[in-house]
Amino acid sequence: MKKALISVSDKNGLEELARALVKADYEILGTSGTAAFLKRAGISVIEISDYTGFTETSDGRVKTLHTKLYTDILGRPADIQIVVVNLYPFEEKMAEGLSLPRMIEFIDIGGVTLLRGAAKNFEYVTVVSSPDQYPELIRELESADEISGGMRERFARAAFQRTAIYDAAVTSYLSEPASEGIATTPWAVGLYAVEPIELKYGENPHQNGRYYRFPIAEFQFSELLDHPLSYNNLMDLEAAILTVGEFENPAVAVMKHANPCGVAEQNDDKDYSKTFTRAYNADSKSAWGGVIALNRPLTQEIVAFLKGKFVEVLAAPEIPESLMSLFAKKKKLRLVQYSGKMPAKTIRSTLGGVLVQDRDYHMERPDSWKVVTNRSPTDEEKQVLLFAWKVTKHTRSNSVVITGKDVSLGIGGGLPNRVDSATRALNLAAEQDYDGVRACASDGLFPFADSIKTLKGSGVTAVIQPGGAMRDEEVIAAADELDIAMVFTGVRHFAHW
Repeated sequence: MKKALISVSDKNGLEELARALVKADYEILGTSGTAAFLKRAGISVIEISDYTGFTETSDGRVKTLHTKLYTDILGRPADIQIVVVNLYPFEEKMAEGLSLPRMIEFIDIGGVTLLRGAAKNFEYVTVVSSPDQYPELIRELESADEISGGMRERFARAAFQRTAIYDAAVTSYLSEPASEGIATTPWAVGLYAVEPIELKYGENPHQNGRYYRFPIAEFQFSELLDHPLSYNNLMDLEAAILTVGEFENPAVAVMKHANPCGVAEQNDDKDYSKTFTRAYNADSKSAWGGVIALNRPLTQEIVAFLKGKFVEVLAAPEIPESLMSLFAKKKKLRLVQYSGKMPAKTIRSTLGGVLVQDRDYHMERPDSWKVVTNRSPTDEEKQVLLFAWKVTKHTRSNSVVITGKDVSLGIGGGLPNRVDSATRALNLAAEQDYDGVRACASDGLFPFADSIKTLKGSGVTAVIQPGGAMRDEEVIAAADELDIAMVFTGVRHFAHW
């Protein structure tokens, strides 16, 4: 008589499958919990312990680890022709915050071994690793004398995929950082990401794209208007959220092609919509079709300001339900609500491999800066320099930015040389009607004095940069000549991608 071994944690659909197996003349073998379930349903089943002569351990840790089972599964031909297993719900339990000893008990050993053994012998054995496969197997049992080789092969691939994902989840949990789905050692990197979302497209419309979520990452987001996001939307969204995340005060960042084109922080006025307006108008030409992130709840005044303006993505930590109806006519807007902190590591694919690094969470404060010019920055200039330093950190290298105390005035980034970045930033800043103190920040060192000399007549009175160039003395001398206060941070913040 043909045999089917069943050992499942998830009992959904099991009764229907078992009845189909019996109807197709299969004898069912089951582990204790599965056997008890089937017996209650009136289905005949042989307990594994009776089949092998080995009694399950009292703690349930050892049920199916017996040579008779694996001999019957791996034989050619096999004495057990169907193996149905779904594993302990380790991934689901990861989200519950259980203690390590409790989580250990949800690591499946026998089930993984059964799946791998049956999948290896797919020429003779059909391995079923998910309840989602039951309907197809039932149809096959009802319509054919024998399960097709093509189906056995497909199910084997699915089983190996399942065990690989399961192992990745366990490895991720036991690694640091445990919650993010990235496991690294000196010799290997493992990723565990789930729930793929089909994107509108990749970087370009002819490229398909998907987003996979790390299973219990602290950072979460959702698109509220049911409009598909694109690859570029997500990249700009990350950049925008990271930018506003630098500020404890209310802030707004407008991104375009991974570069900020307007950033504003709320310091004096209490109207958040004014902060939003200043960020948008810092470079309204570039802001058209941009991605905008807030670090405070969205307000009705901001929605009103956006009337007649095209925005790709608008993101906020809270979007009141009362505002949702105001977006009905914006068919191209993606409205995103987000929470939590970004993963502590970043990962990118390149050259057939992956790059993994710590996320850049450093932010140097005035008490760590080194004044290198004859004149020290005033307290007001220090405030402006800190704002400028935060903005340049999130601008693509080579980045040079000109800012006031709480708003960007000109941003140059992603250019091959720093002089061109400075020139672009200065040209944009010259168009701004701003009477306060202006500062300049550079994400990397100024290698020559030429960039400093471009600041003449711009209203910039203070500069912040990492320092460490061979010609630092020439750069400092140029700043002294223009009566510009300059500080070195000793730390650079390149953002190349």
